Amino acid sequence: MSIVITGAKRTPFGRYQGGLSETEPLDLAVHAAKAALDAAGAGAGRIDQIFVGNCIPGAFEAASVTGRQIGLKLGLDVFTTTVDTACCSPLTALRLAQWGLRLGEFRSALVVGVESMSRVPHLSRQLRAGVRIGEVKLVDPIFPITYPGYNSVAVDASDGAEKYGVPKRMLDAFAMGSHLKWAAAARAGKFADEIAPIRARKGRGETLVAEDEQPRPDGSVARIAMLPPVFGSKTTTPGNAPGLNDGATAMVVMTDERARELDAPVLAELVEQAGVTDSPNGISWVPALAIRKVLQRSALRMDDIDLIEINEAFAAMPLVSTKILAEGDEARWLELVDRTNVNGGAVAIGHPVGASGLRILMTLAYELRRRGGGRGVAAICGGLTQGEAAIVKVGGQGGGR
Repeated sequence: MSIVITGAKRTPFGRYQGGLSETEPLDLAVHAAKAALDAAGAGAGRIDQIFVGNCIPGAFEAASVTGRQIGLKLGLDVFTTTVDTACCSPLTALRLAQWGLRLGEFRSALVVGVESMSRVPHLSRQLRAGVRIGEVKLVDPIFPITYPGYNSVAVDASDGAEKYGVPKRMLDAFAMGSHLKWAAAARAGKFADEIAPIRARKGRGETLVAEDEQPRPDGSVARIAMLPPVFGSKTTTPGNAPGLNDGATAMVVMTDERARELDAPVLAELVEQAGVTDSPNGISWVPALAIRKVLQRSALRMDDIDLIEINEAFAAMPLVSTKILAEGDEARWLELVDRTNVNGGAVAIGHPVGASGLRILMTLAYELRRRGGGRGVAAICGGLTQGEAAIVKVGGQGGGR
């Protein structure tokens, strides 16, 4: 039995306090899900379960059972599961769906990833008990993104780059390249396959948001290089990191048998998935560990992979991870970098943390389809160093170099 992706769509990814900042994350999720269901030809009654990845439920008006809220608004009265594995969340949700499909517990599933970082509230633990005198401290949970007792993720990314000999000039150049690759892909209309434009209210008006808002292709490496490091890191700057973003992603997955019964279009076969962990500061290299594990589970090698997507939580992640996968061969490293994030990545596109995992996978699948088929691997890191990776196969080609 094979598991197939029959629909995959996303909203544009909005800038922090940009065009999607006044849209409820529930509405972002429902919009992406409806578009994915339409693409799959799968209406109500054809989805057996829903799985949702989301990192910061406090951005929702009701910060509980996020998946159930989404399902009911879609008119789908099915069991839902919401998971938080930081940025890994939507791929973890997809892996849970894959388990259920393989076990025969259900035959189709909707998987959603959503985040609205513009709507994350400031927090105070003082107000519940009351403040008799003195200042009230409001904490911002996304500035910086960190965990008690550990470095900020910006520091971990910088330290990982230093550990593996990736200099700041390379981080900055890769970051600028992400913007330029995005611009070339946008001019070619490539993102039209995955983006479902959305009407969004901003201020007193309403606009159609049809394109990612974060990219800055008019910049330069020199301008990025002038930006100072942040949060005590050595090389992480606003120029080689993504923004704080808003957006949602969605996929419909089925057994191949169910897809044939419904005459559903098949975008890609979901070959295998894997999750890994490492030391809590290892976010820059954990995508490589996840890729190694999923290749081993699939009895494949890097030479069998045509395209790679590694989420640009920072520019360090794809550079460090591909260097590890190259196993000390510099020419091989550069070759792997050349086929990684070929249409740009999160530094340009944006990184709504609970949505990006499905974004990199659908971007990969659509690009493989445009190229006539092949195999690709997508990987992402999550806070305190968890990693997820997934392999997809498109078309009749076996893949490989």
